[in-house]
Amino acid sequence: MQGIAPASFVEGPADRTLECVEIRIETRTVKTIVLRDLDASGAMPFIPGQSMMLTLDIAGERLQRTFSIASSPLGSGMLELTIKAPDDGRATRWLHDTLRPGMTLDARYPLGQFRLEFDAQRVKPLALVSAGSGASPLMSMLRTLALRCPHADVAWFHAARGTEDILFARELAILQSSMPNLQVSVALSAPAAGWFGLRGRVSRRLISAVVPDFNLREVYCCGPASFMDEVRRIHAADGARHAGFHVEHFAPVDPFPSEAPDAMDNSVTHHIKLGDKTFRTHANETILMAASRQNVVIPCGCASGMCGTCKLRRVSGVIEMRHQGGLSGAEEAQGFVLACSSRAMSDVTLEF
Repeated sequence: MQGIAPASFVEGPADRTLECVEIRIETRTVKTIVLRDLDASGAMPFIPGQSMMLTLDIAGERLQRTFSIASSPLGSGMLELTIKAPDDGRATRWLHDTLRPGMTLDARYPLGQFRLEFDAQRVKPLALVSAGSGASPLMSMLRTLALRCPHADVAWFHAARGTEDILFARELAILQSSMPNLQVSVALSAPAAGWFGLRGRVSRRLISAVVPDFNLREVYCCGPASFMDEVRRIHAADGARHAGFHVEHFAPVDPFPSEAPDAMDNSVTHHIKLGDKTFRTHANETILMAASRQNVVIPCGCASGMCGTCKLRRVSGVIEMRHQGGLSGAEEAQGFVLACSSRAMSDVTLEF
């Protein structure tokens, strides 16, 4: 196969046990955790850009957090997570301060629709745009292109605060020597004295200066929400196709945007039976939203249809579901649904 395996060849997400084999310091706030899948067959196939959810037991509390995979599926067989840990991040601080080689973690992967699928014979010109640790999934894409399609036309634009915050700087320099059509640009918002490169926050002027054909490229963007929104506006302002812009996010999303005239019609009510609980849901609500509103507890991780934590089995009734990879095809065939990504179209009976 010339390119990365298409989505139909990649298994749905599964629960796995991973062993930490190495921890690398990237910057003062970022570390890379190298993990080995303990299943006899090794790491599961994934598509560059996808993510995994870790389940951590910290001080008697179970926390679930989703992180992008930074390594290539064509690499050593190890899985790498490049993670930033702010001072107030409970899960990320535990990963930075407590995790050691030899320890194991519960994980679920591969997750997410943010992914680069390509044929090595026909790779579109790409723009990879990142800020901070948002470089992680884009690095998975670039590492894969370097192995499978080194002549790909790629423009990488990365935004950071200072030189000490630039991720993968050395590796990007090395990749430029083996990828003749790779152009890397870095802009710093608060550079120290002696920096002679690009300055300032992301803007249309800055993007146009380093990637003049930005509107003609397929864009993959990852970073803070405000950064991604601004890059999307820049891309759209130059007349680019909406379908050519892809973003990664782990914030809760609405799987049912208000495209239908009755999307906000609260007069439409269905009843949901879950175990010994019965609650009502309106046409504009997901099952998880309706349950939360009425104090019915459904365990939830990402609330974005990625992690699979809110998985329930449909016993009866009609459900519409739009998830982001949190269920495998086999699980859907068995009648499982995700509460965060499903809405009832009739009275419904569910079970855990």
